[in-house]
Amino acid sequence: MAIIRQLQDNPETEENERRIFGKALMLAIAYSASIGGIATLIGTPPNLVLAGIVQEIYGIEITFSKWIVIGLPISAVLLVACWIYLTRVAFTFQQESFPGGKAEIDRQLVALGKISFEEKAVLLVFVATALAWISRSFLLNKWVPELDDTIIAIIAGVLLFLLPAGRGQKRKLIKWKEAVELPWGVLLLFGGGLALAEGFKTSGLAGWIGEQLTLLEGVSIGLLLLILVAGVNFLTEITSNLATTAMILPILAPLAAIIDVHPFVLMVGATLAASCAFMLPVATPPNAVVFGSGYLKIPDMVRTGFWLNVISIAVVSLVVYFLLPYLWTFDPNGYPANLK
Repeated sequence: MAIIRQLQDNPETEENERRIFGKALMLAIAYSASIGGIATLIGTPPNLVLAGIVQEIYGIEITFSKWIVIGLPISAVLLVACWIYLTRVAFTFQQESFPGGKAEIDRQLVALGKISFEEKAVLLVFVATALAWISRSFLLNKWVPELDDTIIAIIAGVLLFLLPAGRGQKRKLIKWKEAVELPWGVLLLFGGGLALAEGFKTSGLAGWIGEQLTLLEGVSIGLLLLILVAGVNFLTEITSNLATTAMILPILAPLAAIIDVHPFVLMVGATLAASCAFMLPVATPPNAVVFGSGYLKIPDMVRTGFWLNVISIAVVSLVVYFLLPYLWTFDPNGYPANLK
């Protein structure tokens, strides 16, 4: 925002260039936040919904390291595609560089000052937590078999309440008054998704819905995956990505059994597609944030986001179809007997 304002105030910047660069920068922030969240299990809520529902229905744990081997490649490819699309296709910049841009960035860095003690402490807790999540399945569980991602997160949270905010200070890194301001609605919606999955399973509703979709039995896995990814992607444009995954994942599990395909193909594809909605503010939190900045109008987001949606549908479908079975070592052509 500061960079955009600096460009607007600079007489050397052309009028149209200020407006174009402002839109491009805001969209880049939103798109990169959504795409980057795909890379890790905790990067975006739909990933956690998938992990919870798979654990609830099949008793299979999707670990941090297991997810990153599929999420990171997709995130990397989409980030490169997004950069090329925004800078070469969606927007045309007349100036090769923006006057005063580097100086403004340097000024903002100086204004931040040196990293403080509490910032170092929070960074240390964050890095330790991330490393524990990544290494738990193949390293930490050898020493502590019962350790899981939830316990690691709880330990990290407790440390924030125990570590001082500075040398000799009584105040801790976080107080309860600050903790209660967390967005608990997201956690409630996440829990509601797990409850919905269990309700679908125990009531038989999921099985009934799956039986009504038997007409898909003759469709090839590749075409079915493409239809699913595209459908979830555009459905997420009018509902939040968290609500979409919480609603659709419990249905995909019995559907996979009915049409005899591995459930991970459908469920992972739908989860990834829900994080690749770039057209409307309601689709993802990053979209809503940049729309609220005032630099964008809905037609701008729809026009630019549509083609990025198409690109992401193609990338997700190809990676899930060809790469996911290899990386997670399963046969996509058939529903596993141990999951029935």
